[in-house]
Amino acid sequence: MIGPVDFGMAMQREGDFLCIGSGVLAGSVIPGSNRLVFSGPSPVWDGFFVSTMGGAALIWDGTGISFLAIGGRAAKPSVLVMAGRDGQYPVVRLVPVDVEALWRDDGGPGGLYSLQRHVFERLWDGRGTPRVLATGPAALHTAMGAIGSSKSSQGKLTAVDCWAGRGGMGSRMLQRHNVCAIVYGGDYEDEDLTDRAEADGYFEERFSKNMKLVDLEATTKYRYDPKWSSGGTFGVNYSSLSDMMLSFNYRSVAWPRHERLELWKRLVKSHYLEQFNEETIVPKEQAQCGEPCPAVCKKLKDEFKKDYEPYQTMGPLCGIFDQRPAERLNHRADALGFDAIQIGGQLAWLMECLHEGLVDAATLGLPERAARPRFAPEGFDPVRDSAHNGELALSLLELCAAPENLLARGMRAAARALGPAARDRAVYLSNGPDGWMVPNQYWAPGMFGPQSIMGKYYVHYGMEFLPPRELGKKSAERMVAELTTDNAGMCRFHRGWSEKLWADIVQSHFRSIIDYPGHHARLARELHRRGAPEYWESARIEEIVHGYVREMFDESPGDPVLADWARRFDSDRSAAARAYWDEMRAGIAEKMAELGG
Repeated sequence: MIGPVDFGMAMQREGDFLCIGSGVLAGSVIPGSNRLVFSGPSPVWDGFFVSTMGGAALIWDGTGISFLAIGGRAAKPSVLVMAGRDGQYPVVRLVPVDVEALWRDDGGPGGLYSLQRHVFERLWDGRGTPRVLATGPAALHTAMGAIGSSKSSQGKLTAVDCWAGRGGMGSRMLQRHNVCAIVYGGDYEDEDLTDRAEADGYFEERFSKNMKLVDLEATTKYRYDPKWSSGGTFGVNYSSLSDMMLSFNYRSVAWPRHERLELWKRLVKSHYLEQFNEETIVPKEQAQCGEPCPAVCKKLKDEFKKDYEPYQTMGPLCGIFDQRPAERLNHRADALGFDAIQIGGQLAWLMECLHEGLVDAATLGLPERAARPRFAPEGFDPVRDSAHNGELALSLLELCAAPENLLARGMRAAARALGPAARDRAVYLSNGPDGWMVPNQYWAPGMFGPQSIMGKYYVHYGMEFLPPRELGKKSAERMVAELTTDNAGMCRFHRGWSEKLWADIVQSHFRSIIDYPGHHARLARELHRRGAPEYWESARIEEIVHGYVREMFDESPGDPVLADWARRFDSDRSAAARAYWDEMRAGIAEKMAELGG
């Protein structure tokens, strides 16, 4: 058992557990090594899932505990307190709380933030500063609940929040185990890699540069990239995506390139991105996640933290191109404790359904005369129309958290109930009869592939064209690499060097001999065997892949394989899409069989 993903898989074989753990280098001087890893059955994906949170393993390391398995169910909603002192393992206790009252009792944003502050200020009885893992109302009423945690500074919580967002692990923790929050900390000291000279030696040997220089280069995108005069996932992605940016619930994939480019220039480059650069990048409003790290990837404006995918799904995908309504929508989704990507994808779908008149407002729980979204680029005013769409999205967001509302059951269930026309606009990946996942926000077919864990980066998401079988093989290879990163408790923002060096550091420092590639290939194969991906249920995903093939063919009309796929999609899109999906699946299976270990 090398890391927290191994532990989660092992405990799933034993019973019904939510597992939390850190990597073998947690607490060390290695940058990015303090990611906290959550694993177990996902209530939204309906299969084993891995979700990670930046920086939270640094304080976790002080408990002296590597892995924690939560089983059974508390009699009442409770906070799990793990308080260490005097270099000993923590005293563990459950404290019952009126969680719904705590979600309401706040002069600020309420929800998850209110619960977190109550736990941080009133329930900690250990030494030093703790870290709190908290849930919001979405964890109680939906399968889309995340686990959030804010970094503290000088004994106070900050606006720098980190998330184990994907997979509904907050819903899992609260609904299955009746644990609404965890607070932990301690002063236990183990034999971490704290000798910077030793660490530098590994980097010098491999890269002929010291650790700091290598990591600075590897994390350029997340700090500040002079190529784009911006930084962070928001700044660099919106600077570079250009006409390949997705908007208006993916309707943009059917538009000509010049129209998409004009939309990006007018609404994003000259407004949404410009606001971000002026308000965040120029004044260097940035922070770390909770561990010493040169990436300073947390980009801020006041209490709002700006990341690409939340501000994409609850931004352009919802027809919002202005920071103010995007901030309000994202912050409210965070207070409710939603997986931002999951709920953003659902909101974008509902916005299109209302725009097209496919669903009555009253059916969703809105007033019968509710205004429709502004959901086309022609004449779109980035301030006025974004504000209009933002208010409507906020109303829908509250309905998605209401336990009696159909929308709280998630997009796949709601799409079935609302009929074929609505379902064909819904963009989600299916697993088994009920599992679903909003894909990551890149117009790359690997993001829509048939793998055992989706909604993360366990795929090849480059935008270059690959025959789908070859794409499947590359996605299987990426799954092994990303699994290794998660099992190491490493942040993937450091993957530029960590995929090459992490195993060597561990082998040398701990004087171990382990076949890391073989070990993680076996882990990937087991997950592959357990997976139950279903073919796309939505015509919109077929449109997304068709549009991608068309774009690639326009760029490379002389490629015979690409020309054949373009012809097949133009002739019979549904048949071609099914063949494309089957080829990806075959490639994944072939590569899984070829992997060593």
